[in-house]
Amino acid sequence: MLGRGAVVMIGVATLVPAAAASPTGGAGIPDDPRVRALSCVATAQRPCPADGALVRGGKVKVEGSELQASTALIFRGRRGRRDDVRVKPRKVEEGGIEANVPRRARSGPVVVVNRFGATTRAARHVAVKAAARPEPIDAAPGGKFFFAGRSKPTFTFQVGRAVTAQVELVRESDGAVVRAWDVPAEPGRPAEIRWDGKTVDGGVQNGRYRFRIAGDAATAASPAPDAQADFAYFDHVFPIRGRHNMGYTDTNNFGGGRNHKGQDMFAACGTRLAAARGGRVKFAGYHSAAGNYVVIDGAGTDVDYVYMHLRSAPLVRTGQRVFTGQQIGEVGETGRATGCHLHFEMWSAPGWYDGGAAFDPLPHLQAWDAYS
Repeated sequence: MLGRGAVVMIGVATLVPAAAASPTGGAGIPDDPRVRALSCVATAQRPCPADGALVRGGKVKVEGSELQASTALIFRGRRGRRDDVRVKPRKVEEGGIEANVPRRARSGPVVVVNRFGATTRAARHVAVKAAARPEPIDAAPGGKFFFAGRSKPTFTFQVGRAVTAQVELVRESDGAVVRAWDVPAEPGRPAEIRWDGKTVDGGVQNGRYRFRIAGDAATAASPAPDAQADFAYFDHVFPIRGRHNMGYTDTNNFGGGRNHKGQDMFAACGTRLAAARGGRVKFAGYHSAAGNYVVIDGAGTDVDYVYMHLRSAPLVRTGQRVFTGQQIGEVGETGRATGCHLHFEMWSAPGWYDGGAAFDPLPHLQAWDAYS
């Protein structure tokens, strides 16, 4: 017990900011992050615009100082917080960070936030644009034509007098005329026929074909000097455009382990993938099991074609029309996958997980592989 008049000393702890590290080296809170510049990072799928704007779905590089503790970039967009978009950096260093540009990002201020809650004192204003639509790449082998392909067989001829020429398309295997046209032609003006792959009976067989001029016009007409009268024509292209393996074990085949609904074909990551059959893209996106994937409703068929585990986001979008042989992505191992490979499925009408049924694609793949 203290007596009257005793002096009570109360100890007060003095809080010293962690930033004031002792000379012996205590780890302190870094200064607020500072941003010197933001710039677009070009990728094969998302090139940077000439004006330096960022591209939605692309990448951004942030340069500055005290960035090692950064945890987020915030795209402020317009005034207010309704359109703010926050993204976690992919790469963090003291002098710079890299991050993906969110697809919902808008032009406006961008700030960096660190794990201590500090933000850049002055926001950087940046322009953000939608990615330019890339020119589709034709990955089909040259010297051949494909149903719903980008290039169509074309025949050009010239005449010595005004005439209506009968042009026939002949299947060389049996000499059958599968299509015919009546083409008005005049001297000095080359006439042209372009075949869309359709025949009189609606079907087309793989093989070689040739154009010929028939009837009375045969004596008055002749192919143009650079005309290609004969050509090879096929209904599909093999989807992996590089060295590949059709599968190593039975589990890679249709009906293998885990109720396997397709064929696993192995190739190096980054190998180009082409649409085996052109048509309309029903789905293009990401799934936890399928990874990056594409589903195409094949033109002129009742079949859906499915491509899974693409290396990165598909090069096509839902609703887009694509041609046979168009590059849709690259071999990868995204989703539930082991090793770089393409998981390929074919589904009957009415379609993929829409009442249709998967069937074994291997016999078709082997046939396409043999000629393409």
